[in-house]
Amino acid sequence: MPFFYSPRLAAAVLAGLLSATVEPSTVAAAAPPVAADKVLPLTRAMPAERPTAREASDAMGHGFNLGQMFDNDQHPPTLAAARGKIDAYYARGFRVVRIPVTWTEPVSGSTLADPQSGLLDSEAPRFTELAAVIDYALSKAGLYVVLNAHHERGLKDRGDAGALATLWSDIATQFRDRDGRLMYEILNEPHLSNHEPMAPETLRAMTGEAYARIRARDPQRILIIGGNQWFGAAEMAAAWPTLDVVGGGADEYLMATFHHYNPWAFNGDNQGDYADPWTEEDMDGPMRTMAAWADGPGGGMPVFIGEWGVGWNSILPTMTCNNVRLWYALFVARHARAHAMPTAVWDDGGWFELYDHGSERFSSNLIDCIDGACSWDGSERFNPGCLDTRPADARST
Repeated sequence: MPFFYSPRLAAAVLAGLLSATVEPSTVAAAAPPVAADKVLPLTRAMPAERPTAREASDAMGHGFNLGQMFDNDQHPPTLAAARGKIDAYYARGFRVVRIPVTWTEPVSGSTLADPQSGLLDSEAPRFTELAAVIDYALSKAGLYVVLNAHHERGLKDRGDAGALATLWSDIATQFRDRDGRLMYEILNEPHLSNHEPMAPETLRAMTGEAYARIRARDPQRILIIGGNQWFGAAEMAAAWPTLDVVGGGADEYLMATFHHYNPWAFNGDNQGDYADPWTEEDMDGPMRTMAAWADGPGGGMPVFIGEWGVGWNSILPTMTCNNVRLWYALFVARHARAHAMPTAVWDDGGWFELYDHGSERFSSNLIDCIDGACSWDGSERFNPGCLDTRPADARST
């Protein structure tokens, strides 16, 4: 969801991402991040070469996004720029990388596919580099790769099922010989350019046609579906009351996804300071909402949390905020793992930074926090490091 952009309309975001009614709850205000007996152990299966969605979900564990590289122009779209980040996360035990890609909109003045027809330009230099990044990631034992269609604004506004289907047909043809650890997320956050949700029936029509074209070329490739606006968990009930257009519930190579930035007033970028008193219900509620959909209309489908994180670096110059650290310490180790949901933290090397592309290292101990425990500055959850200390004229809110 996040990219190098101005703040969203708060009402639109909150409507899309609040996934469950939040009841009052508390988090220990001044406790170390997570006690050892509260950290759920990470277990992974060893799936076959063409894993089912469930086998993949069991093996993926926690992962990361290559944000702002192939979806935008913040970082060079090259293997040289991606390799260090992939290596660093892999060395820390992360086993899924999500690669957001913008195909039909210009990035640095060029597109990867025709904006009207969806025809892929397989000779484009950015596509050559993308293929190299995918192959490099797949060369690492047990690393899963999620490839998506990210900022396709015109295609989404038109509800252009034909162009989306052509795009994915071409992508599927290009990569059909790749390992089953490569997965396709059909359409990221399909809101319209005015931030309104895509009509559920339009999303199903677009997804269904792309699904059929991919399946004709690659019957056992894992495909991923999500909601009809910001990929909020609460969107799934309306977007996917049935699975009729994506295998009717009989496709064991189908996975669902949602994005978790609840509450946006804390998780978002440029939201003031980061001393918000969020609760564990804020964290767990959307996961339960998604699990309920998966157990009902989803027919037991596995769920992948494709984005989560906190836009701390839009306000804070360095990461010394214990309240943010606590969020990262609880999210995977206590909550996502309890729901058996693999995750991919949003890391754009900017506002949601963990990995610093300039120094080619992790810029703070948030990477440690994801494991369930990390050091704090002092003992207070709402320590001074959470406050916006910029001059008033430099603040956006």
